[in-house]
Amino acid sequence: MNSNTPTFKLTVTAVGVMSDFAHITVYNGFLEDIARGYEQLDLTLPQGLYSITLKLDGNIIKEHVRLTEDTRYEIPTPPVYSSLVADRFESSHEYYTHNAQHYSLEPTVQTSTIEGGAIFLFFRYTDLNKRKELNTEQLSLGDGFSLLDANRQILYTLQGSNIREDTETGWMAFHAVLPVGTYYLHYSGYKFESDDGRANDLPAREIPLQVFKSSDSLQGLPDKYWQTQVFLTFGYGPIFPSMSVFIAPRKSGFINNDEGNYRIDGLRHKFHNGVYYLPEKVLLEFEQGQWISPMKGLLAAYVYFSSPETDNELLFRNIAQDLPALLGEDTPEVKALQVMAAQYYKDPIPELTLSQPCMFLAGVRSVIRASIKHPDIIAEDSLLEDITDKLYCDMVWTSYLPDPIPEVKEQMADTAPGSSLTASIFNVVERIIGGETTPEEIGEKLLQSQTVSTLLYYIEKLNDDLNVNDLASRLQIPPNVVRKTINHILAFSDSIKDVKRKPDQFNISNINKLKSIQ
Repeated sequence: MNSNTPTFKLTVTAVGVMSDFAHITVYNGFLEDIARGYEQLDLTLPQGLYSITLKLDGNIIKEHVRLTEDTRYEIPTPPVYSSLVADRFESSHEYYTHNAQHYSLEPTVQTSTIEGGAIFLFFRYTDLNKRKELNTEQLSLGDGFSLLDANRQILYTLQGSNIREDTETGWMAFHAVLPVGTYYLHYSGYKFESDDGRANDLPAREIPLQVFKSSDSLQGLPDKYWQTQVFLTFGYGPIFPSMSVFIAPRKSGFINNDEGNYRIDGLRHKFHNGVYYLPEKVLLEFEQGQWISPMKGLLAAYVYFSSPETDNELLFRNIAQDLPALLGEDTPEVKALQVMAAQYYKDPIPELTLSQPCMFLAGVRSVIRASIKHPDIIAEDSLLEDITDKLYCDMVWTSYLPDPIPEVKEQMADTAPGSSLTASIFNVVERIIGGETTPEEIGEKLLQSQTVSTLLYYIEKLNDDLNVNDLASRLQIPPNVVRKTINHILAFSDSIKDVKRKPDQFNISNINKLKSIQ
């Protein structure tokens, strides 16, 4: 740079909704990246021409500025589309926001629970035009959805008098006051034909939802019970990666102009894209002890413990210690976060056991990692153990390919010696093979299991010194699931032999390897 070249101050600022999460990059005339950061950059630069790029939620805005004097350059943030029906989002419309607010305060089903938390679901299209384009028959958005209890029994189908909806504008609401605990949003799947004529299949999916209650010892909260709020956008079917989840005081319901909701949705979106960014405003809230929004604390903790960041260790130790009183010590969410925090700080893994999945996928993954050295952390024959090899990875929330909703069956006592172990093995296999009866059908279904096929692949490719923990680490599933999968393969090896197109990995040598691993 010529020493006679004058320098000036350049301030580049993102203004508008979600500006906290707008990423700004400044380039010089040679298109060299000279500065980058979020929301605002304060620079001192030589006189000249500069390029500026702002990125937010997949949108890119490019601007140019000629710096000849001290300059403040403001870039309005682009329109934001979200499942959250907040006032300042482009995809929010009065016919959505009004009804979301209304039914978050008015239950759509009557329950016997008076003192409890709640689950509020709000499904919608981005706008009326999309509903007309994608759902010409005005089908209900609740089709295929059920809310299950902790034992996976149906509490409510999202149909008829259980919901409120407007199929013309394209929205559906469900609100139930419920006891504290774990529930499951079950979706049975959907097949459709897209505009290009191709057949599409949205597979079945299940998502755990938690109803929380804060400790009676906490003071200053407007309500000790919380409402778990779920917002979901639809295209041809539900767009699950778009799902937003919030936790609000039950009696307050959904507030569509709450500034905190924008930061929660921004954190979720960045986390979904593998960006572990925490705005200064969010950190400041926690430093000041503002705990009116538990989801902000959960998201911030999961983001922090997923990153290599080390600048706020004490703050997030405090957050991890505060959450149990806010949400309940025995909830899967709090237990999973305690495991993740221990892994982050390299502390001993806490002695606890989980049988149900938490809402955050990162939490489930941390528990699976811990189970490789601490198998008892996942309860044997629990739902959590069963789903570890069926997880979807397309959103920040835990979801998985579910078993069919169980029918109520008459219970039969096991009297034969060793029958409980045999029943355990065959019940798991039964979930894989469904109603198939012939040896070839059973073998085909077993080989369609990703865990079975991946296990056979490793057995074929790796040396003879494999053990259960090594395989569990490679497959990222608990050791007990590896053992049961090996038992499945061996117990039904004759059925697999009858499959016409079985993989090359299924041979006598590998079967013998499996026997030696047991």
